[in-house]
Amino acid sequence: MKKIARRSLLAAALAPALGTLVAPLAHAQGAFPARRLSVVVPFPAGGPADMVARVMQPLMQKALGETVIVENFAGVGGAMGVGKVLAAPADGHTMLLTTVAEPILPPLTMPSVRYKPDDLVLVSQLSYTNIALVVRPSLQINSAQALVDYLKNPSNKALTYATPGSGTLYHLMGEHFKMLTGTQQLMHVPYKGLAPAVNDLIGGQVDVAFLPMAGSTAKLIEAGTLRALAHTADKTVAGLPRLSEVDPSLKDFVYTVWTGVFLPRQTPSDVVSAVHKAIDTALQGPEFGVYTREAGGVALTRAMPLKQAQAFYSAEAQRLQRVFQAVKLKAD
Repeated sequence: MKKIARRSLLAAALAPALGTLVAPLAHAQGAFPARRLSVVVPFPAGGPADMVARVMQPLMQKALGETVIVENFAGVGGAMGVGKVLAAPADGHTMLLTTVAEPILPPLTMPSVRYKPDDLVLVSQLSYTNIALVVRPSLQINSAQALVDYLKNPSNKALTYATPGSGTLYHLMGEHFKMLTGTQQLMHVPYKGLAPAVNDLIGGQVDVAFLPMAGSTAKLIEAGTLRALAHTADKTVAGLPRLSEVDPSLKDFVYTVWTGVFLPRQTPSDVVSAVHKAIDTALQGPEFGVYTREAGGVALTRAMPLKQAQAFYSAEAQRLQRVFQAVKLKAD
């Protein structure tokens, strides 16, 4: 039965995201929530997005007055988890908590994935983490300018950059960086997750990576085990220059990793509003902000207004799609 269920959910991720896929469109009359709610995380337990969900779970449960559980459903670059949410009734009882990439990139990098970013609505962003350009400590490059200059010199030996997987946001960033700086002296090395990529970066098997400035990565940077050269946010980050300050060609190279709560687009507006209100209540308390700050991220203190959330998500999807087309990204 378990294998059959997983096949069904994979089919949901891979099939066209039509109204018939995402369950009944009619909203049963009655109060929301009417039963236990699920927050689906499309990653294994223990990762950054999962930890965000675990912190939000009791806060959402209190705000909604009903049991909320966290379900980890990893696979197919996050598409399995997205498919699980789209296959469930669009009544608000199954939510998706994920990062920016999973609703947007799998349909671009994997032809078999047929859902579209606009099959989901962003209820609100929750938090974001800045991203650093990092090198192995034994590499004799001590600034972002020196790295860019090195990569622009075709006579230099090529360097390698590590990512947590082919077709991920970090892969897109690496290829975008190469395109903007006009260099091919940076070769992609995909890993199965951030942890093994970081381990090989420390060990000197790879040279460069874009990494979130949170958790163990932040501690490794602080300890000097990894050397951070610059950051990719559009705002000041203490101690690091923006890449655009190093090279004007990188003025549009702006990236953060953000988490948010999503619902299927067919979810009734009153239910979306109820989930939005619960998120707003959860974010106003101290717990989520304290956790996010200690983890190296930045938490929202109020939920985004719904119209603002939709405009933000639409702009993010369009931007990543444009970058994907410009760099002609191909999953390895």
